[in-house]
Amino acid sequence: MMKHRWASIYKCTQLLWSFLLVLVIWNLPQSALADVNPQEINAIIRTRDIALQALNTRDFSKIQPYLHPNFTITTVDNQIFHKVPEFEKYWNQQFSNSIKDIKMQLKGDTLRTFLTPEIDVASGEAIASFSFKDGKAADMALRWTAVLQKLQDKWTIQSLHFSSNLLNNPVLNAAQQLGRILAVAAGVGGFLLGAATMLLLRRRTKPRTQRI
Repeated sequence: MMKHRWASIYKCTQLLWSFLLVLVIWNLPQSALADVNPQEINAIIRTRDIALQALNTRDFSKIQPYLHPNFTITTVDNQIFHKVPEFEKYWNQQFSNSIKDIKMQLKGDTLRTFLTPEIDVASGEAIASFSFKDGKAADMALRWTAVLQKLQDKWTIQSLHFSSNLLNNPVLNAAQQLGRILAVAAGVGGFLLGAATMLLLRRRTKPRTQRI
């Protein structure tokens, strides 16, 4: 009897704590969201659109005023940047090899949680469309997470993180394909060079017949 009573008390306690935990998790974002008016949401979206335009046009002067003083950008290849010139140099280097252009667009809805009325954590999906110099094109699915903070009546990007599926990476696939082509070309070139060298050596070492 006593054991059954303690089991009932334990079960009720678990249910109570579970209810309180759900209540806290539910109320914190909602209370913060309740203090954010539609004008603030529009301002956040405007900052997001400016950042997207800066990536697509490679004009980072437009986004710089909307970056937090201590901002962080983590790229798909796990590089971290804290200054615009460093990230701009990295981004422009992507176009020095086989990539001709990169266009990024958002996909689906954006999940948004306000930790406070001045801090927004947003996440979602995006598509990066690659155009290669050989005329080919490919799309890469991305996931992104951004933390925005309102400073001096302006929503700034405090951190931005991108991730992708490494097994479905068009840039990596293009590099591997180029590597295979170069390996085949090197093999064929080596074979032709070797054959030409052997033919030349055979001609030089061929004994001369004496005339009587």
